[in-house]
Amino acid sequence: MTSLLRAWMAGLLTCLCLGASAQDYTQRQLQGLVSRHLTAESLKPEITDQGNVRFRNQGRIFVIHLDERDPLYFRLTMAFAVDDKGAEARVRHLEGCNAASTDVKVIKCYLDEDGDPVFAAEMFLVVPEDFSLAFDRLLRAMDSAFRRYNRRVAEGR
Repeated sequence: MTSLLRAWMAGLLTCLCLGASAQDYTQRQLQGLVSRHLTAESLKPEITDQGNVRFRNQGRIFVIHLDERDPLYFRLTMAFAVDDKGAEARVRHLEGCNAASTDVKVIKCYLDEDGDPVFAAEMFLVVPEDFSLAFDRLLRAMDSAFRRYNRRVAEGR
């Protein structure tokens, strides 16, 4: 029983140490980590006024949101402005978001306060570097959700 308790305590201490080390990332370090990965993927990162990292892919603008207070939280968004913001168009955009969110794993779509669609993927990481393991798949999922959204909006016309 004593060895089992020691093993459990060692595991708990390891988890606590990992959590504490994740808190040691500054905003600048997180920006560098993300920017290096995007550059390696031939994407051109830029730092926004809010300290996030923005890049273009397939003609769309994506943002990786960074927060040094919670470096294990990863959020990737892609948003765009729609021209028609009338009541009927809003219903079509909501239906498109519902279809995208329902049909594509991990991706959420919603309308922001201006009525524009926002696609988002969120996850908790073990260490901040882990975002790179899922990054390509998240981009593919985001693209799939965007296509599903567009099909649904076109069907509503």
